[in-house]
Order: sequence, then structure tokens, then C-alpha cells
Amino acid sequence: MKSEWWRPSLRGLLLYLAVIVVGLNFVPMPRYRFPLGDGSAGYIWPWFGLSISAIIALLLYPCCMRVGARMKRVGFGRLLTGPLMIIPQGLIVAIAVGMFIYEPPEIHGHLERYLFLQGNTDWGGGYLFAATVALYVAFGFTASWYLSLSLSAFEPLRGFWRTVLCSLWILKFHIVAFVLGGLANVSYDARVTPNDFRNMFLFAGLIYVLSILLVAGLRSVSISPRIRFAFAPLFAVAWLFIGSDGNTARAGQLVQSGQDPQPITRSARHAIMLSWHQLCDGVFGDVERRR
Repeated sequence: MKSEWWRPSLRGLLLYLAVIVVGLNFVPMPRYRFPLGDGSAGYIWPWFGLSISAIIALLLYPCCMRVGARMKRVGFGRLLTGPLMIIPQGLIVAIAVGMFIYEPPEIHGHLERYLFLQGNTDWGGGYLFAATVALYVAFGFTASWYLSLSLSAFEPLRGFWRTVLCSLWILKFHIVAFVLGGLANVSYDARVTPNDFRNMFLFAGLIYVLSILLVAGLRSVSISPRIRFAFAPLFAVAWLFIGSDGNTARAGQLVQSGQDPQPITRSARHAIMLSWHQLCDGVFGDVERRR
């Protein structure tokens, strides 16, 4: 057996991690057995399915190592911001924000903390909203940097829209991850009046579209690649500034689960974000009423 089939490589390990994380969603899970007449209870473990899953996971390792070894070298910058880092970055940001950084105001009592991350009025939904928005921002930076580096490696394309189409192809895996991850928790909007998950998904999509147009436009201008790289996440930076006083009506308010936040505008920046929510609600309606 050739060494490329088993020797660890960074690209192979990242690919293997992505495959395992996605595959965990299809692994059979234990089922809880409720108490019977004799009072016995416990979990029923699908040992056969778990054994097959473990064997498949072991067999996937050499395959991922071989694919990783044969991948084209793209440079350290593109490797860190590219498709192979989507799941590792997502895990790091989601765990850091959802488990260690963010706490709802009802817990820590400080209404002015984490205004950018505050949304939804359910505690569990609040944690998920904070992690989701943090992921939007994180990938707003990394995806725009990856696109800038990737376009710099190509010969200049004829026409702005050709560059845009090429950019969409380059970011195909980022786009799929954004759609799947961004829509995963929209169901929380059906439990409360604010449609924070859906509206911020649409807002992040707008930021990404503007970023693609910006990077494609910069590629057609004769400027230094370093300048293009520096300006690539401009719209993500602008969002951090605009949303710093709150992205939702819930920001800065003490509300209980299911309670509607008061229509209070904190500042001109907050008014911009509230106007976006009003626009989305006016065009698409309320998620709770559509279900």
C-alpha cells in the first residue's frame, strides 16, 4: 500500500473531519426506553448500526488521506479560508460563542453586552441566534478573503460578469454551507413574533452578494493584490459597525421566552437594522402565521 493511502496530511485530515461531522447526522442514535411495568428504563443501543458506522469511518480515513495528498497545493492562505476549513471554523466559532462567550441578558443581567449577538426571545433560540450571527460574520471575512486570493491566482477574465460567475463557482461550497446552516434554525421564528433568524439570513445573504461584487470589481482594477485582500471584507466590517448597537428589536431589552420586544430604536445604526426587519416582514410576512 502506498504511503499516500495512510500518511496523515493537513488537507486529508481536514477532509476527513468534514466527512465525519457530516456523517454523524446519519449515524443511528440510541433510543430512550420509557419505564415499563417493572420500573425498568434505559437506552436501546443500535449496536449493529454503530458497528457498521465505525467500520465505514475507518475505511474513509485512507480514502481521505489519498484525496488530500492529491489535492492541488493552493497556499496556506487559501487553505485556511477555503472549503476544507468550513466545518472546523464553523465548529470553533459556534462552540466558542454558543457555549463560552455569549449569555442571554436574563442570565448575566447586563443588557448592553453582546448587542450584536442578541436576538430571538427564547433562551435556546437566543444561543443559536448568537452563534448563527457570529458564523455569518466569520465566513463573511474568510469567504471574501478566499475569493480574493483565488481570483488573484487566475488570469484576469474578460468582463465583470464573467468574473462574478467565476466567483460563484469558486464559492460554491461556502454558498451551500451558508444556505444549509442559515436555514437550519428558522423554525424558531414560528415560536415567537420576531422573525430574527429569517431576516438576518437574508441580510447576511445581501452582505455576501455585495462582497462578491466588490471583490470581482477589485479584480478588474489594476491595484495591488494586498489592497484587494484588505478591502475584500469591507461589507462585513460595515455590518459590524452598523449592527454594533443591535441587529434586532430584542437588543438591549430584558424579555422572557415568547415575549415580544418593545419597538424601541436605540440609535441611527439600530434604526437601519430595524428598517431591514420591517422590509422583510412586509415582503415575506410572518413565519409564525405562515406555518
